[in-house]
Order: sequence, then structure tokens, then C-alpha cells
Amino acid sequence: MDDLRDFLRLENDRLWLLVGLCVAMVFTLQAVEESVEGAWPHQRRPTRLVPRARSVQAVWAYVALLVLPGLLLGILNVAVLLWQDAPRTDAHLLGSLFVGLGWLVFVLASMDRLRVRRYMGDLGLVGPIALIVVLLVGDALLLIGLLDVLPSLERVRDALPLI
Repeated sequence: MDDLRDFLRLENDRLWLLVGLCVAMVFTLQAVEESVEGAWPHQRRPTRLVPRARSVQAVWAYVALLVLPGLLLGILNVAVLLWQDAPRTDAHLLGSLFVGLGWLVFVLASMDRLRVRRYMGDLGLVGPIALIVVLLVGDALLLIGLLDVLPSLERVRDALPLI
């Protein structure tokens, strides 16, 4: 049992962060699918919505589709940092904060546990567009951080026994 614990390095915080990001990705995939298909309660019955609210509804699909690359880039960054045992950069930190903030607002607005959906609806197009900008900046920073720590192709080939 101690050998397994040493092999998995369960005391490593980055490993738990990676597991948490993967779990968040699974639940976010379902939320994004429902968002794009229009299965959320605030996206049902579009004919009853005023024209301004219909345009806001369409922009939320873009917010939903920008959350996924951010989470995927976060997973890749943590996996490479864990594998290379490299320190995180400021791009990783800022990118994760922006993507995390966008993801949190997206999830809160979709679940409407704290009545965030009503406030986001009152903002009109400004709310989703601001989230799109935040997510684009976060995605770009995480991509820059990934390219900064990404190992060479030869090192990846050496690490994989099948290739």
C-alpha cells in the first residue's frame, strides 16, 4: 500500500487539482450541452421572451463554448506542470483566475442557486460579452503558459513507451 501511495504521490496538491479540474470538466460538459441545446429553464420558450432577451440568450451559447477550452487548457497546464515538476508562472495564475471566474459565473447563472441569473438578465448583453472577454483573456493566458512549459516533442516521445 505504501508503494502505491508513493507511486501516486497522493500528497501532491497539483494531483488533486488535476482530479478536481477533470471532475469539473465532466459536469461542465453536461451544462454546456444543455445550454447550447436550450434545455435550461431560462432558455426555454424563446417566443415568450422579449426581443432583447432573445439576443442575450444567443450570446450565452458563446459563453458556454468558451468555458470548455479554458477548462481543457487548465487541465493540460496542470498535467504538464505535474509531469515536468515545473513551477507555475504568472500566466498560469492569471489565466486560471480569469477562467475560474468565468466558469463560476457561468455555473451560478445556469444553476440559479443564488439568483445570479436574474442579475445577469438585468445586465442585458453587457454581462455575457464581459464574460466572453474574461474567458478569451484567460484562455489566451493559459495557452501562453502551456506553450511556455510544454516539453519538446522528443522528450514526449521518450516518455511514452509505445511510440
